[in-house]
Amino acid sequence: MPTIAELVSEGARLFDEGRFFEAHEAWEAHWLVEKDESRRLLLQGLIQIAAAFHKLVDKDAPEPAARLYAKGLAKLDRCPAEVAGGEGLTRFREAVRACAAALAERRFERGMIPKCAGIA
Repeated sequence: MPTIAELVSEGARLFDEGRFFEAHEAWEAHWLVEKDESRRLLLQGLIQIAAAFHKLVDKDAPEPAARLYAKGLAKLDRCPAEVAGGEGLTRFREAVRACAAALAERRFERGMIPKCAGIA
């Protein structure tokens, strides 16, 4: 069974390169075959966050992005810290939450997008 770090590393690299759709696809490939519910929860949350940034940055679709932020954050909030390295996931989640708030206040800037490396 691959480690969490192995499951998220490729998607994290793509996410950090701004390739949000590709990150979504990389994580989804693991999510589709993962059996552990905690790991599935982490992967699904990351998939939805990547999709949110794809909708916002690549498609200029803020409303769908806002919905995906909410769904992804809800999953990451329920994810046990030990599954994803604790502090790394906490920092990522809070940075994404700040992006969602900035989007709601119409002050989102691309430079606010957090790095995903280190979440696991």
